[in-house]
Amino acid sequence: MTIRRLLLFLCALLLPATAALATSNYQYGPDEYVTIAKGISPNAKYAITARGEGEYGYDNFHIFLTDAVTGKKIGPLEEIVETLDTGADAFCAKWSKDSQHVVIIYRVDRHAPLKAVSYQITKRRARLIKGPVDVTSEEQISYWQNQCSQSKPSEKIFGTPLAH
Repeated sequence: MTIRRLLLFLCALLLPATAALATSNYQYGPDEYVTIAKGISPNAKYAITARGEGEYGYDNFHIFLTDAVTGKKIGPLEEIVETLDTGADAFCAKWSKDSQHVVIIYRVDRHAPLKAVSYQITKRRARLIKGPVDVTSEEQISYWQNQCSQSKPSEKIFGTPLAH
């Protein structure tokens, strides 16, 4: 009986680690933009959304600044490239309380450090502040683990999703 308990305990420990290493992919509808984790700005005017094409979403994949009211894309965040995942749940936004700054945290490899890109939002545009840079801050790593590493439904979807 103790061996069985030990095996159950080990499985419980290893399951979250293997889930965090899995790739998150998504097949987007023809006009679908999916909000990333914590992607709605505190003032509810902006959303950070993901969009790709093809079976796994890798074709023409981008992260966008989007108008959260109308659902219209404002523009791609072109510095976010070489991503491992295409699922919106694998990206995190960390907004400032005034909705004028946002940091996007994401993976480029299963074993490499996380990456982060910082933007200032002014006049409905995202202006690059810094990045992409390796995430070394325990605060940002913890934020990503708590907000992104577990698959959660999107806060908001714009357009028409495919039936999954």
